[in-house]
Amino acid sequence: MRKTVVLLLLLLFAGFICANDTYFFTSGGNLRPAEEQNVPVQMRSEVIAIVLESDYYEVTVDFNFYNTGKELELLVGFPFFEAGIGGHGRIWDFKCWTNGELTDYSDMPIDREFSNDNYAAGELENAYTRLILFPAKSSTTTKVSYKSEYGEDTEGLIVKYLYGTGSSWKGAIGEMTVRLENRMDYSRPDAFELPSKDTSAFARVADNCWEAHFFKLRPGYTDCITIHAASIFYDNGPKAFPAYFPFIRTKSQQTWLFWYTKPQLRLLRNTIYALHGYEFKSDDLRQLFGRWGQSWYPPYTVRPDFSEGELSEIEKYNIRLILQEEARRGK
Repeated sequence: MRKTVVLLLLLLFAGFICANDTYFFTSGGNLRPAEEQNVPVQMRSEVIAIVLESDYYEVTVDFNFYNTGKELELLVGFPFFEAGIGGHGRIWDFKCWTNGELTDYSDMPIDREFSNDNYAAGELENAYTRLILFPAKSSTTTKVSYKSEYGEDTEGLIVKYLYGTGSSWKGAIGEMTVRLENRMDYSRPDAFELPSKDTSAFARVADNCWEAHFFKLRPGYTDCITIHAASIFYDNGPKAFPAYFPFIRTKSQQTWLFWYTKPQLRLLRNTIYALHGYEFKSDDLRQLFGRWGQSWYPPYTVRPDFSEGELSEIEKYNIRLILQEEARRGK
């Protein structure tokens, strides 16, 4: 006889947090958490791909499970709630797959008391649920994808992924790959909360793409990956630009440039010139500084008599360093 267990892929965020598969028992039509590791299914691996767009972010998560026991059927769900500063509680374009096949899903109400007891802020909404059959002694793959609005704080944008719920499976999470792609023009990843507590876990695999690998994870139930994205120009206020722009005051280090894409490095370098009134020939730079520069203090003003000699030694050093990094990235 198949054993039916309610399993929950929990999406939360400060805006939203998306989460690992975990299982829940159902009571009165509402989902209740069951943290006991009493199913024989292991999470062998997961790949979390997060794409940062200008106005939203997209998440795709691929799971690889292995059932060490008898055949069983799990009800897989995807709930979400709004939490934190600036979240609007909206996701869209949700899709799910089992063993490569696009599958239908249905809505299931979530007990709102659960969110209040376990998370200080936010309200659970509905879960997208589907049944998945886990054959005995076999691997099963599942996949979810969706788009979401960002959360916000005073420093910028926030993305969270709740991976701690993966602790509900048998044993440790075998391997977790986090793949981050930045398609934003004027923001970059700036700060992280990661399983290893170390951002050096990331390696660049393309100009705008980074990847990190973590192994044998036994997370706390509410552990999250958190990504903060901030202005590439350090223009987060409250003071007007360039109050916090370090590249005109401090000799930078190459590590500062790790999270910049090559197009962003070009903008960063030319911002130093713009602060001296340089008149740009490229249309995109003229438009950018002509628009954004009016909010500076003092505002951007073209100075036809600009000369390289006006640049400070620190500024010249930083321009050279940025140019070297651009060259290192190649075409």
